[in-house]
Amino acid sequence: MKTFSKTYRPGVSVILPFSCPGSKLEDAIRSIIKQDFRDWELILINNNACEISAAVADWYTKADHRIKQIYEPVQSVAHAMNTGLCHAKSDLVARMDADDISLPERLHKQVAYMVANPETGAVATQTIFNSDIGNSEGFSIYVEWQNSIITHREHYLSRFIESPLAQPTIMFRKELINLYGYYNTGNMPEDYELWLRWFEKGVRFYKIPRPLLQWNDHSERLTRTHKNYSIDAFLNIRYEYLARWLNNNIVDEKKIIVCGTSKNIIRKAKQLSELAVNIYGFTDVRPIATPSVNFIPHRELTDPKKYFILNLISKRGVGKAIKDHFGALGFVEGRDFILAG
Repeated sequence: MKTFSKTYRPGVSVILPFSCPGSKLEDAIRSIIKQDFRDWELILINNNACEISAAVADWYTKADHRIKQIYEPVQSVAHAMNTGLCHAKSDLVARMDADDISLPERLHKQVAYMVANPETGAVATQTIFNSDIGNSEGFSIYVEWQNSIITHREHYLSRFIESPLAQPTIMFRKELINLYGYYNTGNMPEDYELWLRWFEKGVRFYKIPRPLLQWNDHSERLTRTHKNYSIDAFLNIRYEYLARWLNNNIVDEKKIIVCGTSKNIIRKAKQLSELAVNIYGFTDVRPIATPSVNFIPHRELTDPKKYFILNLISKRGVGKAIKDHFGALGFVEGRDFILAG
């Protein structure tokens, strides 16, 4: 297990990319200024910001010597973050969004955990979900799920379902960037790709079981509007890493069985097959009569030495049912079966 350095000077480099959040930017900046932990620098990345946001950044840069503003002309969060990382002076880097508010204890709690746990590479926090969108139940359920994931093992086993942590809560060791590279600037959710890359390299994660950031959802947030955060964009990068993990970790003696037989599941399985995953068959609670699908009744799947179970059903509650069913038969999660979305 890798152990990281314990030296931190200055304490934390907070990187905050911004474009046109207007008054929300000032709230985000002030939430860092009000932190109990005082040893920080705040790097504001002006990513072609509107006049109002640029003026807010200019004012705070002049008012507090710990705050500086850097201009990044290429419009993307990944490019903005990479620019910020090039200017970060600390061994610890904290992510912040211009839409959100960090609670006063956030940096203090995260730094304390990192100092006490030198084997951990990244620490997130739970979030308080706040939305001005009427129909935001789906996002709220996602945040509830995300907040339930605390330990490294829980993060690791959940990584192929959805992104198990909120990007604006993350604090990580800058050494990880030197070891495994910067944010990917391709057409993908840059945060999720980075977490999957780190999981693949054995980096340990933890989430402080306290809500230390208010995650503000609104109709113009990039995760709702930009193609890099579409369902397909998440699925593509998830399956790239999932396929690689399956191909590297499932022994040839085991047959991969996919849970689910809907058209959507068949489509997902085909995507994995195109990434060289050898899928043997499909199972479901009800039999199907589709000649093109090798169907195995779930009651016959009792031997963890013979089968590897891959759940691709994303419907809420199904994953737990599958976990309970196969766990009772002696299948071990992460070795004999895995839950994915």
